[in-house]
Amino acid sequence: MDTIFYAVVVLLLLLGGVLFLMKAYGGRRSPLPEPETVVAPPVNKEESEEHFAMLMNAITPEWYWRVNHEYIDFIHSTVKKMSLEQLTAAPGVFDAQRRCSDLNSAVYKYYDNIKKRCMNGEAVTFSDIELMNLRQCFREFSLDAYPQLVAVVWPACKRPQVALADI
Repeated sequence: MDTIFYAVVVLLLLLGGVLFLMKAYGGRRSPLPEPETVVAPPVNKEESEEHFAMLMNAITPEWYWRVNHEYIDFIHSTVKKMSLEQLTAAPGVFDAQRRCSDLNSAVYKYYDNIKKRCMNGEAVTFSDIELMNLRQCFREFSLDAYPQLVAVVWPACKRPQVALADI
């Protein structure tokens, strides 16, 4: 019984010595650079579609598509029914509509580019410039450009100013 006890103690001491030496010699080497966290590229079409869907769900605000559909309905019911004289007579309508149109087109352009990249097997990360640009277009269109267009066309429906102290 004593031999087994001494054998276990000796093995533990040897293991402790090895671990100590590994730590001592391991600390003298120059540290390796931290590898970047790279998402493994999707392997097949289904994984690519899931990766794309995950990206879009993560960055798209819940309210964006509702605002987008409101914008399309608003354009069809107001701006597209205006004559050229009405468009040029109302100050700011043309510029506000152009800004909304440009942002809406940019959203679809970035969306399509990201989808193509994902379908080609590329693992698009959240730090990708196109993904960040898409997120910015979502916010700028729905929080700034579209409300300004509505305010220019229908001043009575202008978004009220809210003071943070009143909240």
